[in-house]
Amino acid sequence: MVNQGERSRKASEAGIRYALTALTNKAQSREDLAKEVQLSRSTVMKFFSGKPVDYPNFVNICQALDLDWQEIAIGEEKVHNNSAENLAIEAIIQQARLDCQAQIQYQCGTLRMLDISRAIALTDIFTEVNVLEQLNSQQWRDMSELVKDFNPILNRFDRLGLSKVRQARVCGLDALSRYRKLMILGKPGAGKTTFLQHIAIQCSEGKFEPQRVPLFIKLKEFAEDAHDKGEFNLLKYLIQNLSISKIKPEIAHQLIETGKTVILLDGLDEVAEFDSERVVREIRRVTRYHQNYFAITCRIAASSHQFQEFTDVEVADFNSEQVKSFSQKWFVAVAGNDSSAGKALAAKFTNKLQSPENEAIRELSVTPILLNLTCLVFHANADFPSSRAKLYEQGLDILLRRWDKARGIYRDEVYLSLTLARKKQLLVQVAAIAFEKGIYFFEQSQIQQLIANYLQTLPDTLTSPDEVNLDSEVVLKSIEAQHGLLVERARRIYSFSHLTFQEYLTAQNIIDRLTLDTEKSFVRYITDRRWREVFLLVVDMIDTPDSLLQAMKQYIDWMAASDENLQQLLTWVSQKSCSVNSDCKHSATRVFYLSRARADILDLSRADSSDFAYIFDPDFQPSFDLLFDRELDRILGFTFNRMLDIRQALCRFIKIVLCYPIKQQPTFDYIFGLTFNPLYKEKIEEVCKLWRALQTLSHQLPNSKKNPEEFKQWWNINGANWTAQLRNVMIEHRNIGHDWQFNRQSQDFLEQYLNANLFLLNCLHRAHHVSPTVRKEIEETLLLPLAEIEQRASYGT
Repeated sequence: MVNQGERSRKASEAGIRYALTALTNKAQSREDLAKEVQLSRSTVMKFFSGKPVDYPNFVNICQALDLDWQEIAIGEEKVHNNSAENLAIEAIIQQARLDCQAQIQYQCGTLRMLDISRAIALTDIFTEVNVLEQLNSQQWRDMSELVKDFNPILNRFDRLGLSKVRQARVCGLDALSRYRKLMILGKPGAGKTTFLQHIAIQCSEGKFEPQRVPLFIKLKEFAEDAHDKGEFNLLKYLIQNLSISKIKPEIAHQLIETGKTVILLDGLDEVAEFDSERVVREIRRVTRYHQNYFAITCRIAASSHQFQEFTDVEVADFNSEQVKSFSQKWFVAVAGNDSSAGKALAAKFTNKLQSPENEAIRELSVTPILLNLTCLVFHANADFPSSRAKLYEQGLDILLRRWDKARGIYRDEVYLSLTLARKKQLLVQVAAIAFEKGIYFFEQSQIQQLIANYLQTLPDTLTSPDEVNLDSEVVLKSIEAQHGLLVERARRIYSFSHLTFQEYLTAQNIIDRLTLDTEKSFVRYITDRRWREVFLLVVDMIDTPDSLLQAMKQYIDWMAASDENLQQLLTWVSQKSCSVNSDCKHSATRVFYLSRARADILDLSRADSSDFAYIFDPDFQPSFDLLFDRELDRILGFTFNRMLDIRQALCRFIKIVLCYPIKQQPTFDYIFGLTFNPLYKEKIEEVCKLWRALQTLSHQLPNSKKNPEEFKQWWNINGANWTAQLRNVMIEHRNIGHDWQFNRQSQDFLEQYLNANLFLLNCLHRAHHVSPTVRKEIEETLLLPLAEIEQRASYGT
């Protein structure tokens, strides 16, 4: 037994793997562990790097991980083996690491991002990468499990749930430490190369596996160089790569042979097809030096090879914290010297991204390459564009063409007739057919059939139907691997990578075939929540949206016409709105009163009606009449729903409404005295009449404060009749307080109708090419009963 005073211990390679597994099971990082055991971060890093750690600290770390330190530690004779040979090897490694730092910095120290005019330092932009230890495409899941949080039929439409992760995320560096050999798979633009560059930098700076030397190789460059020279020898290429850093070939060979390197091979999917088999053979030859660390990156659908002892992991989408971290770093890095301006813009970006109206953009931001695009677009005007379609179009263009082109990658076309334009046509057709049927997840056979149906329509298709069916699988895998627009969510179950793209492509399909007949079919979906983004995209993208917007308005009015209760309510809303003085838009006044009635009908808390009115008119300012009715309506709410003392409610009414115009706190005598403000004399006379009627009613009430029990008994007997009298008073003097008696069906119609009109207004704001005449016509006839709309039309008003 070793006493605490004896010398240090270090963890074996197997012990480090056990410790990393225990750390993951505790859902901790190394920093978390350091805080728990109250040790410095460097001490914990030494432990996980296999360096000697003082015995007490070594034991404390093991105990915190619920591990037996004797099983984790290397035998004492190995810990303290200070032979000249080991010292010499360690010195060689440290010198080699120092020698290759400049080369690694040159290869991995900067990033070139799309449409950014200068390179960005990796350390300024890198955001921690998480991986999934079980590939989604290898998991057997029922379709019902995938759609349980994404089911509009059950009134659940969590668009972000389409790609929701259902397993724990693991820090990428921890995964490499644990498994030593990783195949890192991911969608295009998921951050695979950036992660590999980060590993190389961390290793060269001694922050990851400091006892090893990093080698970063782009497999495409190796294959092109080998093809030109006619010599495919990856081991020789690795040695030459180290030789660039002035490391002698024999030393480089010794480092690889003794397992003292971290070999990072980037972009297996980027190797030309005619070279891929030879490159794979060379990788297998090099991985025989199994003591080294290895990481290979490849697009997930392009991975058809397995390597001995390798663990496949998948780069996870960014979570909200990673999105926030990346965007903060992005704006500061792009701002250059003005970091304060970058931080301010980053904060504004984060706030805007979280707003409900930007949910579709937020969905795109989980992929780093598309998050870069959203940051770039926001950077131009400190806001997201009002035309979202242009943003989505750019995102598609990046995945279909620009991302590979910017890096000089030209992939083999597996189906020669499928040009870029036809690929987009295919995606448009698949997206629209599926979306109209409410399909978001496809069985592989289902999506292959849709692809086959399209291929058979091509004029230059010469293959038989059976051959086309076989080709459809190849095309599916090609679109997934090359563009990442279709992804395998579970074994043989696919979806679009982002619902936003499926919606955009569906909108494109609608525009391409829009006629009067298809227009009528389309507008039927206006009350369906899942079609909202498609409508907004169509009215944004279409050159002449007048006819479509008018059809949407007509459908909403027709829908409301089928419910007599709703028509009666709208008639009252129109009459009431015309009877009050207000400088705001008529539609805003109508929604003000409609929302008050809605609260009563649906037994909702009486939220401020102005909230709805501001949607219809951003400059809405409630007039004296509207304030008067709003406060009076609150009396009704207090009385009907809470049985408060009517006199107490009336006092509040007098104080708020009558004092509002003169901005004072006058006494009761002043309000009812002779010194009236002439502008409000008529209004105050109306109040006096109402006040006297309410006083007559209030005298009927027992004093609830002096004798609550007596009041309760009185209310049980007389409350219904007294409330009816109160309603009659309100109706007589202000035409408010009606008991609409909506049944459940009418309540549903009311909700659908109000939401549809709010949405129509949103579409009107998005429609940049709508004519002023149509815009005015729609705005002025919002929330009117059908009879009045038809009357206006007959008079041409």
